Amino acid sequence: MNKIFYRPFGEGAGLIFLIIYSLSSCRQHPEILPTIPAKHILIINSDQSVDKYKTIQRAFESEIQVKTITINLAEKDLSPAALQQHILQIQPLLVYTIGSKAYIQSAAIIKDIPLLFSSMINWRRFTLGAHTYGISLELPAEMPLFIYSYLFPEIRTLGVLYSEDHNQQWFNLALSQAQELELSLLGQAVDNSDEIVPALQQLLPQVDAIWLISDPVILYNTKQVQKIFATAAEQQKPIFAYDTLFSKYGAVLTIAADIPTMGRQAAGFAQDLLKQQPIAEPVQFPAGSHVTLNLTKVHEYGIIINHTALSVVENIIQ
Repeated sequence: MNKIFYRPFGEGAGLIFLIIYSLSSCRQHPEILPTIPAKHILIINSDQSVDKYKTIQRAFESEIQVKTITINLAEKDLSPAALQQHILQIQPLLVYTIGSKAYIQSAAIIKDIPLLFSSMINWRRFTLGAHTYGISLELPAEMPLFIYSYLFPEIRTLGVLYSEDHNQQWFNLALSQAQELELSLLGQAVDNSDEIVPALQQLLPQVDAIWLISDPVILYNTKQVQKIFATAAEQQKPIFAYDTLFSKYGAVLTIAADIPTMGRQAAGFAQDLLKQQPIAEPVQFPAGSHVTLNLTKVHEYGIIINHTALSVVENIIQ
């Protein structure tokens, strides 16, 4: 990772004097910032202390062949004007944003250079610019739906809790894809945390299983997650989730996008953009995934399983 200020090498004495003079002037006038030549990718991370954000950035940096500069928004609470000033100073070849906060702040400023995003819940809720590209956080809905149907032939109705602001577009698309697989998808939209358990209690008698999706309103803290799993367990209804961490709460099946692979995928996408390669799809689905089956919970709930379908499972908890 590179810092904001760089000293060029291999230049003549006159240029070195000019740079020293410029830096001295900047110390006298803090509002004047030296310009870095456009040879870098700017990474804007919503919060580098978040494990997933940290992991995807490391994977990106390990794969990319261009020097990077990072702005961590959790450490620098930048105004739009200050962020714009940083971008003008760096003059990046491309900006890579990690997380929704980084994208929202950057998209309002960046217009004429490639903007690449990842780790953003339901990218469809945002308006993408002409030079905007990304790696979807979510796997294509038809993939987990197919695996649910393949593994559990008697589970035909799935319930989903979601907030309209974050996942209405995603749910509408998943609904049509479920119908193609002859599955029923029942959704319950909630506006705040107080509605979650009552909505779940209303949904559970109508479904065979709960499909837990990434939604900050539904999963806003650990205590709420525990309540969701406890409520479903009371009615012996399995939960299918999107991250392996939910296995410890009792998820029967988790289908998770592979985070390091997403970082490397973003790096490959960035390289293609810098080389001006033709881009077939501006937003790509994650290239890797992990499937984990909790066989203990399968037996506990008496779920009928298609044993020939176990080939799609990578990890089995017994």
